[in-house]
Amino acid sequence: MVIHIYDADLNRLDDIEKITALIWTRRYGTFGEFKLLVPFTKQHVALLQKRRLIMKQGDEEAGEILYVNIRQNAQGVEEIEAQGRFLTNWISKRILLQQIITTDMPQNIIRRIVTETVTNPENHARHIDNITHTDISGIQREGVEYTSEPFKNALLACETVAKSANLGFYISVDRREKQYFFHVHDGRDLTVDQKTNPPCVFSQEFDNILEQEFTNSIENLRSTAFVGGEVGQDIERRILEVGSTATGLARREVFVNATDIRRTFRDEDGGEITMTPAQYDDMLFQRGLSALEGFAETLAFSSKINTHSNLNYREDYDLGDLVTCENRRWGVRINVRIMEITEVYQGGTVGLEITFGESLPALIDKIRMLIN
Repeated sequence: MVIHIYDADLNRLDDIEKITALIWTRRYGTFGEFKLLVPFTKQHVALLQKRRLIMKQGDEEAGEILYVNIRQNAQGVEEIEAQGRFLTNWISKRILLQQIITTDMPQNIIRRIVTETVTNPENHARHIDNITHTDISGIQREGVEYTSEPFKNALLACETVAKSANLGFYISVDRREKQYFFHVHDGRDLTVDQKTNPPCVFSQEFDNILEQEFTNSIENLRSTAFVGGEVGQDIERRILEVGSTATGLARREVFVNATDIRRTFRDEDGGEITMTPAQYDDMLFQRGLSALEGFAETLAFSSKINTHSNLNYREDYDLGDLVTCENRRWGVRINVRIMEITEVYQGGTVGLEITFGESLPALIDKIRMLIN
């Protein structure tokens, strides 16, 4: 394992070859993270500085160092630990200054968010150099009604749109051209139900699973949202019911405050537009659907993969792909998306831990949901 170290301008500084451990976590629809542990040397201290970039040899993804710790253990061994996030996290450095109200395909909305905040903002001080958009013409999604929340973090806005459309996004690196590329990513359908691609099935029957864990949770489930529109003088507030028509104990309600969605707004050219009642209801309806996505039932497989099995990582399956997971003994078989892949390099071996489907909401996600 060789780790390349770069500065933010993609000038290569040096390599690190003596690695104690590397945990490299890739995620679909948000940023990934890494943790690197190396022996203490003067060279490693000089290289592992905050804001520098690390890349695995032969990879196009990079991480930015945000945390460095030097310590000595009980045996007197000195180590350096560096942690950070993938470059997709750069989008979180910006917020939406202008509210976006549009009807468009999700991939175009994600691109617009990044364009207006990162790659081509009106204020040049907000611009991040050398990030280019890649082609999204091959992504097929239907148009949606979208209204951004005022001053929302740009990364959170991208995550919201991507999750509702089952899309991913990430920033890759061209080291030779010293260029960054922003991708909107649509995973492949590799389930047993389709006929276009060779199917990918993870099962202990095929010896490609070492450990397996299945989770089905309704702790956070809400079936029905009441969405409240704008409030003001001479404005009768619109309350729209969205979601399931479930009754009795099956019905779980939540209120969604959408006062930021206004009937009258200004478009990209500064012109004033007033929505019809039907258009306004569509906006509220989409906000309700988006909110309910965050309160859905959780179905997840978490598995430790046999890297010497019949399936090859990044060829037969990769992050974002829709695959089939089954455990016949448990009576479970579901088609789920690969949402997270953790690569573990330690002692000359490589391990893979994969989360299929949505993992249980982390505490920070619950806090974020309450704040929003």
